[in-house]
Amino acid sequence: MVPQQAKSEHPQRALKVLGLVAALLLLAAALISMWNFRHYLLAPDALYREAQSASPERAALLYERLAEVLPEVEEYTHLWAAQAAMQDIEALQTLQAVVAFRPQSPAAYEAHLAVARYYASIEAPGAEAEYRSALALHDTVALRRELARYLEEKGDDEGAYDEYLRLLWEQPDAFSGMRRIGPDALVVADDLNAAFYCSDAVETLRTIDDHAAQPLRATALSCLGRYQEAEAAYSAWLNATPDEESAQLGLAGVLAKLGHTEDALDLYATVDTPDSWLAQAELLEEEDPDLALELYLASPYPVAWWSATTMLEAQGRLTETLPLYARVAEADTYLADDAAYRLTVLSKRVGDDDAQAQGEQLIADLGMNWLALRASGEEISLAVAPPLEPADGEILGKAEALELIGREDLAYMELLLAARFRRAPHVDLAMAQSLLSRGYVMEAQAIAEEFLDRRPRAPLAFWQLSYPRPYLPTVESAAAEFEVDPLLIWALMRAESRYDVDAYGYAAERGLMQILPSTQVWVAEQLGEDISPGDAFAPENNIRMAAWLLRFLLDYYEGDTELAITAYNGGAGSVDTWQDDPLVSDRDDFLRWIGFGQTREYLERVSLYYRIYQELYAGSLGTEQAPGEPQ
Repeated sequence: MVPQQAKSEHPQRALKVLGLVAALLLLAAALISMWNFRHYLLAPDALYREAQSASPERAALLYERLAEVLPEVEEYTHLWAAQAAMQDIEALQTLQAVVAFRPQSPAAYEAHLAVARYYASIEAPGAEAEYRSALALHDTVALRRELARYLEEKGDDEGAYDEYLRLLWEQPDAFSGMRRIGPDALVVADDLNAAFYCSDAVETLRTIDDHAAQPLRATALSCLGRYQEAEAAYSAWLNATPDEESAQLGLAGVLAKLGHTEDALDLYATVDTPDSWLAQAELLEEEDPDLALELYLASPYPVAWWSATTMLEAQGRLTETLPLYARVAEADTYLADDAAYRLTVLSKRVGDDDAQAQGEQLIADLGMNWLALRASGEEISLAVAPPLEPADGEILGKAEALELIGREDLAYMELLLAARFRRAPHVDLAMAQSLLSRGYVMEAQAIAEEFLDRRPRAPLAFWQLSYPRPYLPTVESAAAEFEVDPLLIWALMRAESRYDVDAYGYAAERGLMQILPSTQVWVAEQLGEDISPGDAFAPENNIRMAAWLLRFLLDYYEGDTELAITAYNGGAGSVDTWQDDPLVSDRDDFLRWIGFGQTREYLERVSLYYRIYQELYAGSLGTEQAPGEPQ
């Protein structure tokens, strides 16, 4: 018999169990609901990250939520959802809609790329067109390499070869693709020679015995300075085709390099062309100066007329140089400003007022130019227009939203493409300032420089963007340590690398200030510091070495900035030699007799940049901080 109390406890216990079960069920339902709708609690960056690895269905839900909390990226959410659902016809239609919505945008670029890869995967014919549409928006080495590989896999060897050839300057190993699918070794070697990949051209021809290979082999060997081997190749070419002028000129040039001057002259004399006249004149300057001068004067090349003035000045025949300098100054040549300036200098010396007026007019017509400033004795005056208010907050908002979710690459492209395609001054200004503030110095500078090329009269902000002060604390610290004007460092940086921290020159110059390996070793020894080769690409080390070198050169030349700039490029030994030339009596003569044309142009370029930097940051236009300039 069950006690009465026990009977009454059973229903109560059952009710408790039922209540507990119900509570657990409600809790489970709540947890399931919270799990299913947890995206409502996630921050935008977390939403994006989770969506990237979610199933297409889940990704679509997450991207939809992301568009709600961050509407600036709504078009991207459609793009990403479609990418996640590729193989679906609706996804493809969405990508096409993204392109149609804003055709010149990073979203359109990504859509073109997604469609290209999809078409490539199913071997559809539209892949190449989509790749090229993406390249038209944003041309990168990686994407062009991808297109080349796609074309090669598709069997379009001609198209792939063209892409590898285009990549050659930026992707040195592209020549392996050229050799792999080139129409034949001769075509590949010819293209490699044209791009100055001469050692690769020689290697390409290594097993080719065809006579048609001799011109290419000879050209490549000469390019490499292997003159004895080149002589044999040119001789074989000339034996096969005795009347070939290119073979005659090539062999003559190699013979001259080997010191066989008479043989070279005999061979040049068989070819009656301007190139032959110029080569003969260069060899005859000492042996037969009258004939050399005659050949220079008969040449159609401005460089030959310049060489004629060199000979005439050396002989003291200054008056005869004046019409020649005017001729060079009126030609389309990098020597035009040098010739116009020299015309003004010499016409004053010989008292020819008409020639002086002509020279002053010619150099004034060149526009903003350091030699023009020097000739006039005037201070630089920048053509500054009224300020602009930067605009296009929509693009800036998109960029900031994309950065919020970790897509700095797309934010960068938003700014870059807006400046490239919108072509409005206030947009250019806003995008360039935003790029600079994010550390994209080269891109901001390029936008501003292109604007100044189109409109020489520009708001001050564009001038400051075109002549920026990157790595400000580093430059000012190094400048203070070695007592160098920081503006001179930036002027050199602009000329040396265009602010590219990864710049690498033909002679292995490295970094922002293009420090040579030998210079790095020497500077490190002088500083008593251990600086490894890779350190030259670090802005702190590169700028500090350049500042020390500038201080050394300024001390060596007793504070003469022009000589220090010249020596930075051409070497102190060369500068000393040029200064000791008997024809050099003053600085104007020194400018004319700088032995390296590249160094002369370098001095003029850096000196102009320095003047502009001084005007922008230390002169009447100077400001403490340029808009958008990073601290």
